[in-house]
Amino acid sequence: MPEQTSHDLLVVAAQLIEAAWRARDGDSEAVKAHIARIVALLDGHPPLRAAAPDTDRKEMEQIVRGTFAAWQARRLAAHVDANLGAKIYIKDLAAFLGVSVSHFCSAFKRTFGTPAHIWIARRRIEVAQGLMLTTSAPLSEIALSCGMSDQSHFTRTFRRIVGETPHLWRQAQRGAMEEHVTDLASARAKKAAMSLNAAARDP
Repeated sequence: MPEQTSHDLLVVAAQLIEAAWRARDGDSEAVKAHIARIVALLDGHPPLRAAAPDTDRKEMEQIVRGTFAAWQARRLAAHVDANLGAKIYIKDLAAFLGVSVSHFCSAFKRTFGTPAHIWIARRRIEVAQGLMLTTSAPLSEIALSCGMSDQSHFTRTFRRIVGETPHLWRQAQRGAMEEHVTDLASARAKKAAMSLNAAARDP
């Protein structure tokens, strides 16, 4: 098997994701097309353009509107998520989809409703919020893992998007989660006590 570049492997991963999505939707022809592209790429051949006969009309309508096709949007989102820890350049994203930078910027805004750099920044913050709630990692570590240059950069971006600092947001969310857990535990305890009392009253 020819040696694969990191870009080739990313394309393969994106194609696998696409195949899974199409399989879930029951689009067997599109699944076959994506699998064919994967096999061709792994064999060292230039990637074939995915053909999805059943969706050609929809994709043509999207092209007329100047937006990305659904599979392009999903592929792009998966690529961004896979590279959040590094710098992401618009020209590289355009090349990833095989379009010009000007076309990419226009289609991205029409598809996602916001310019690419703003969407990526929000996505970084969304992933950071998940890490802040599910791990005890320090903010400096989370900042670097989400592609921020340092904690100060992270704090400025977070405050601009969320409206408060990462530290205050984390404290407030954890406090709310703990209160919710306490309320659930209390409700379950009351329900159990009521069941026991009812059982004790029955002859």
